[in-house]
Amino acid sequence: MSLSSFVSLPTQVDWLLRILVAALCGSAIGYERATQRKSAGIRTHMVVAVASALFMIVSKYGFFDLLNMHDIALDPSRIAAQIVTGISFIGAGTILVRKEQISGLTTAAGVWATAAIGMAIGAGMYLIGIISTLFLFLIQILFHDDSFINFIILHVRFNVQIDATNHPGILDELKQKLSENEVEQISMKILDVSDDHILVNVDGVIRNRKDENDIILTLEKDRDINRINYSRGGM
Repeated sequence: MSLSSFVSLPTQVDWLLRILVAALCGSAIGYERATQRKSAGIRTHMVVAVASALFMIVSKYGFFDLLNMHDIALDPSRIAAQIVTGISFIGAGTILVRKEQISGLTTAAGVWATAAIGMAIGAGMYLIGIISTLFLFLIQILFHDDSFINFIILHVRFNVQIDATNHPGILDELKQKLSENEVEQISMKILDVSDDHILVNVDGVIRNRKDENDIILTLEKDRDINRINYSRGGM
């Protein structure tokens, strides 16, 4: 007999509502990270939030049928706790860092979420396990295509370091060039300066559909700019 036989339908609907709310909260955090050009964006945060909610539900209610039996002298949750820890190590092995670019975060989160689904099914929570599987499948498909993400994210962070020839008015000239290339909310911080050169960190905001490569190529044509360092973001 499955656990679903012991749990009322309104209770299972409540569990699904908790997972949905967790996904919405995770997407809100992921949206902010995506605007900052971080590797862990909307999809990764949603998957982690859903998996965490599912782990918590299984931990609280997944052993209801067993604990109601008489003369049970064991802790049925100890194996589940070890699964969470063990799968976390496996997921960490899928994360790769190459030249300051991070990949595999969503894959790691997906492995972790799959463990949560396996635990739910193993505990007899068929309904919530199957619906969570469909929900995570839709998240992976929907947010895998950048066109949808570009539709909901209007502006993203633009950060570069510019090594330029130092002369009076150079900061104003750089700001003017950036503005001409549709960089908004520009802030500059001098990192290094000498008589003949200046190194400036530039923070700004661009439209998500604006190609930052075009901005960098245009700036490099300026005779006062010696070098531009650009990083798309980390975790």
